[in-house]
Amino acid sequence: MSTPINYKEFIFNEKIDKDSLSALYEDDYAYIEEIFSITLTQLGPDVAKLPEAFQANDLGALRKLVHKIKPSFGFVGMDATQALCKAFEDSCAEANQMEPLRKPFEELYAEVTDSTRIVEEELKKLKEFNKS
Repeated sequence: MSTPINYKEFIFNEKIDKDSLSALYEDDYAYIEEIFSITLTQLGPDVAKLPEAFQANDLGALRKLVHKIKPSFGFVGMDATQALCKAFEDSCAEANQMEPLRKPFEELYAEVTDSTRIVEEELKKLKEFNKS
């Protein structure tokens, strides 16, 4: 008779696609912790610049920032946020003025900041999980 393997599974926030993370990192929670940490370090300054670019009416800078942050959400399993970034980036490429982008920008910024907050919370939980 074999002894059952004691395997712990981390339960991610419902906005994080566990299957995406599993496909990328094969449930290597220490590596996922590292990826979340690196992602937050890179996201923070760029997310903070989004409202500045919008307020400055700098459509090119706004599009570039969204393009830059977009893959970060894929790295942490937030595929819906990544898709929203892609859609907004496409809207920026088609627009010739900021005002029609106001409402989509507000929605994007709310989603991006909420997603960033979720990654921060999950990173804290992962650190505790990986200690045990």
